[in-house]
Amino acid sequence: MARTAPEHPREEAQRNDARNGHQDQGGHADADLGALPVAAHETADQAAAQLGRAREPRWRALAKGRVYLAAYVSTLAAVIALGFAAHAVSILPGDIHFTRELQELRIPLVYGLLYAVSYIGYPLLSGVIVALVVAALLAARLSLAALFVPLSLLADMLGGLIKQVVGRHRPLPSQVNVVQVLHSPSFPSGHVLHYTVFYGFLAFVLAISFRPSWLRNALIGVCLALIVLVGPSRVYLGEHWLSDVVGGYLIGALLLIPLIAAYMWARERFARG
Repeated sequence: MARTAPEHPREEAQRNDARNGHQDQGGHADADLGALPVAAHETADQAAAQLGRAREPRWRALAKGRVYLAAYVSTLAAVIALGFAAHAVSILPGDIHFTRELQELRIPLVYGLLYAVSYIGYPLLSGVIVALVVAALLAARLSLAALFVPLSLLADMLGGLIKQVVGRHRPLPSQVNVVQVLHSPSFPSGHVLHYTVFYGFLAFVLAISFRPSWLRNALIGVCLALIVLVGPSRVYLGEHWLSDVVGGYLIGALLLIPLIAAYMWARERFARG
């Protein structure tokens, strides 16, 4: 039988390439099928690892939550105990001694600084500062923070109520040097309470809302400096006892924490919406 005439060389080469390509695809398919068990095993291991990592932070979060709750309750108990003591005894141990030791610093620069720190905390100027802060936050398009800033003033109302309940007298000129005689109740220090909540919340908003820069860091530093200095300033000027200042810091911290928590909850909720 006569053999069929050979095909054109180009057609034969194309057919051979097609057969080789089919074999290569079959080989790749077999390799992919063979790799499926390995891939599935790796996926299972990754899922198990992710589950383990998810469980570990949860337990850590629960443990931290218990610690924070215990610290919060302990602080609240300390405030209540201090309030009862301030109500029962007009002067607590260490009050007069600390005030007299602090007032020994008769340096004009120290007096001017501490007087200025206290001066901006009186109602009229303090209200102007709050209004300016709200306006600045609105200009920066931080409307939610601008809404929460006035809520920090609720701490002042609560502090005024505690003052009336405790009914403690302020330091007298016969006991220590008093720059300005005030007749409102003494415990807790309203200045310290206001600064802790208002400037503490403002520092927190600045920290989480703006990228690090010299201006942002400087503003946060000013807020923290005011919080730290307002306590000594109230004692130095003879307006409060040390125990009044301690009570102001503790109550301020107790009120600042839920304010920040509520703000973060609202921030996340509106971000999702």
